[in-house]
Amino acid sequence: MSSFSMPDMDESNPLVRFFFILLVFVACVLFIQFFIKVVPWLFSTNSPYLIKGMVPGNTPLIISQDPSVQGAIPLSRSDNESGIEFSWSVWLNITSVESTNDQYKHIFHKGEQHIDVDSGMNTPNNAPGVYISPNTNELIVVMNTFNVINEQVKIPNFPMNKWVHVLIRDTNNALDIYINGALAKRHILTSVPKQNNGDVYVSSNGGFAGNLSDLRYYNYALQPGQIVKIVNNGPNLKANKNNTTLGSVPPYLAFQWYTNE
Repeated sequence: MSSFSMPDMDESNPLVRFFFILLVFVACVLFIQFFIKVVPWLFSTNSPYLIKGMVPGNTPLIISQDPSVQGAIPLSRSDNESGIEFSWSVWLNITSVESTNDQYKHIFHKGEQHIDVDSGMNTPNNAPGVYISPNTNELIVVMNTFNVINEQVKIPNFPMNKWVHVLIRDTNNALDIYINGALAKRHILTSVPKQNNGDVYVSSNGGFAGNLSDLRYYNYALQPGQIVKIVNNGPNLKANKNNTTLGSVPPYLAFQWYTNE
């Protein structure tokens, strides 16, 4: 009886080894996929720079939210368990608002890209979206909510030809826009923002005339003192490391230009 069992076991060994190797291979593939997707998230920051340094306003950029894509900068959701809160910070130097097509000038937005050919505004996703109105120095902040597709906040008489800090802060349905550290407008949304998992697009559809510096996201609402500290530090006038079109900084981008003086 035993003389027959030994050969049978020997013949099954290659099959056992094959399935064992296959199992190890599958486990390795799953581990690699887990490593690629989870590890970047574990080491991500709650307040990442999407753009560090200065870029021209007419240079389109896409910041991927897919952790498996090289160079992606995933944004974490609000750390407020009782509601939604987040902040977006950016420095802008707008040099012209002239337009030949009566379209909004795109600065940045978060969400899938679908620029309306007539208005120049992305639709429907803007969480948030920032634009310049056609032929006027009016800044437009757009936010998707669950009740209204695009709620707009308008900031008239936006300073031209100087560096200006813009801070978008949301706490549940209260949307605050700070200009150079001062609260310019508070808008009560019809409901909380409708966030999305789309990429961040900068200077799409031709962008705008001027420059942008230090686009940054926070998964919490910055306090007024924190906002003032950013303004006091001034804009980052070093060219973004990935930008090859900016060249040297023009004289009119001197540090003192970012103030309201």
